[in-house]
Amino acid sequence: MRDDDRYWDRAQLYEEVWGTPMRKLGQKYGISDVGLAKVCRKLSIPLPGVGHWAKVAAGQTIKRPPLPPLKDPIRLEKPDLRAEQPEVEVRSSEAERLQVERLQHTVSDEFIRKGNLSHPLIVQAREVLRNSQVDGRKILVTKDPCLDIRVSKASLDRALRIMATLIHAIESQGFTIAVGAGHREKTVAKIHGQEVSFGLVEKVARLELTSPPKGGVLESVLSYGGTPVEFLPNGNLILEVWHPYDASPKRWKDGKTRKLEDMIPQILADLIRIALAQRHKQEEREAAQREQERREQERLHLQRLIKEEEARYRALRRAALNWLRANQLRSFLTAASEAAIQDGQSVEPGTPFGDWLKWAQAQADRLDPLKESPASIVDRKPLVEPERYTYQYGSYTKREPSLRFPKPIWKIRS
Repeated sequence: MRDDDRYWDRAQLYEEVWGTPMRKLGQKYGISDVGLAKVCRKLSIPLPGVGHWAKVAAGQTIKRPPLPPLKDPIRLEKPDLRAEQPEVEVRSSEAERLQVERLQHTVSDEFIRKGNLSHPLIVQAREVLRNSQVDGRKILVTKDPCLDIRVSKASLDRALRIMATLIHAIESQGFTIAVGAGHREKTVAKIHGQEVSFGLVEKVARLELTSPPKGGVLESVLSYGGTPVEFLPNGNLILEVWHPYDASPKRWKDGKTRKLEDMIPQILADLIRIALAQRHKQEEREAAQREQERREQERLHLQRLIKEEEARYRALRRAALNWLRANQLRSFLTAASEAAIQDGQSVEPGTPFGDWLKWAQAQADRLDPLKESPASIVDRKPLVEPERYTYQYGSYTKREPSLRFPKPIWKIRS
């Protein structure tokens, strides 16, 4: 990489910022839209306001402010490039895109002031967790239903305030939040028809002890590789999405200068993006399922047509063979009749041989596809024989009757 390519080109970035939405441009450079906005502020690059891209999409022409000159030259390094990810917002409606963009420009204080600690879910969580025990990591644990908050007693009040603020933010956008049975991974926000599970957890530091603490069970405290250790919650909180597992971003955490309380609008904007991405994947899965079902129906239809064609061909061969057999029988009966006459035997009906000839002629006619079938006691065979079954794939199925053409054959219908 050339040295110049390692640093931001201010004029170029100015043109890109006013030509491409921040989130999409951030993906190009492997940086979040918030991080890219910070770069622009450091370089004194003016940014589009709220609703800018919605107005552009509506065909409005917006005059952009000029790029002001810098008093002192600034060189900022670019982040390492990463593969560009698909833009979720282009698959959403204009109202959904505008909602996300508006949240990105919202100040957390607007939600913090209205966060309600009397919200039923907050009251429930407070009652459950204040009466809960702590685990070996000094984190409150419970099996009772409540908001998924996994923090120490010292951080509980702050965690409840953060959750109250986030619940207000979620509900202010027309979404809902609920807690399912159990505790872990049961806090679910329903956003644009999608369920996004999340929880608030506290980071825990693992400290190696030079000597095990004295007294009671602490003397046999958890050890790691033979070294006594102690776990101490450090007060840093993380809001994490449990489902879907490939959510991006998946977690938001306290920083050195910015706490979770300051990130509520951005967190909600990202939760909306996660829900939109999840909805898109669901639509893709449903479309793939419909396509698979359509192909399966086509396969079954083709299979049925092939079976019908094969049955018609077998019936045709059987009809032609029966015609040959019928003519062969008639030739035999003619020869038998002539031989009987030469021997002086009567072939007239009423005589034993004459009646036999009449019966045999009827059997030839029953075979012949070009003649009507005389009645026969054999026609009543289905009344006395059980239905026939075929064993296939571990079960018995009723055998389909073979296709037969009508007699005479020219009575066939398409």
